[in-house]
Amino acid sequence: DGIWQCQHGPFSEDIFSELGEKNWSLLVQNVEQYHVDTSELLKSFNFSPRWLMDDIMVSYSAIGGSVGPHMDSYHVFLVQGIGKRRWKIGNQMITDPKYIDNKELLVLEEEFDGFEVEVEMGDVIYIPPYFGHQGVTLDTAMTFSVGFLGPKMSEMLGEYSHYLEQDPIRDARYAGMGLDALSTPFSIDKKAIESIQAELINKIKSDDFAKWIADYFSVSSHGEMYVSDEDKGDTSADELLNILEQGQKLYKPEYIKTAITTSANGNFNLSLYGKSIEIPRSSAILISWMNKEISSEDIKTQANGVEIIELLTRLYNDRILTLTD
Repeated sequence: DGIWQCQHGPFSEDIFSELGEKNWSLLVQNVEQYHVDTSELLKSFNFSPRWLMDDIMVSYSAIGGSVGPHMDSYHVFLVQGIGKRRWKIGNQMITDPKYIDNKELLVLEEEFDGFEVEVEMGDVIYIPPYFGHQGVTLDTAMTFSVGFLGPKMSEMLGEYSHYLEQDPIRDARYAGMGLDALSTPFSIDKKAIESIQAELINKIKSDDFAKWIADYFSVSSHGEMYVSDEDKGDTSADELLNILEQGQKLYKPEYIKTAITTSANGNFNLSLYGKSIEIPRSSAILISWMNKEISSEDIKTQANGVEIIELLTRLYNDRILTLTD
């Protein structure tokens, strides 16, 4: 009937027996956090800034299923799983979008110029920000949408302000240093403006900012999804080393979202869900190890093996690393 409808979960299984054989789609966000096999898809995106990745959204759709013509404000890769879909992709950015009269759905009201392509399992389409696109299912399909979403500048400035105010030393007041008679009694002279700008810029250029930015980009955009095992006690370095010597290995699961920055002193800030751990330059090898399985032999080859096993133990106890089965 041409009317777009949307319902939000959670859903009971009964609803699927009521939907019929055609013209519906189920969308599930943040699947990589809950389904290990889906998170393995992320290994194929190491060419990209993974710290900007929003989530993997999976859609399951019956024949004719579609979410309508739309555009996104971020980069997205559409990885086709089972089934077939036909996509129409816009030729250029949409600068003045008009939407149907339904505030809950951002379905484009007007047609956009573009080309059509059919995709099957394993095909990938890249959609730039603000390019119109619409997919229609030809044969019962699953699509894995890998989105990369940058924050608004206002959001970043606001969050950094919250970080500054947590420490009175970081959050020093503007003291009016260098003011002269040109900024009296009510005039704010150019020199005063430049002085305030310089103080704000210095905050952005500080080493604190490099540490904070790692924390900021390691937080899930869908809220705190990582659940610690509260019953799991801390493991000592000796205990962990003994486990590794028995043949098990340490690794970082793909669904664990981390971000890494470098401090002015050359040390690394390794952050997980907003919590930062400092990795000394002497143990920089740990950064590259975040993409491999770590064995006891790897540790023994390092001159500072004691420091490294201590850091690995902390990463293990903080649930950044886990053991192979």
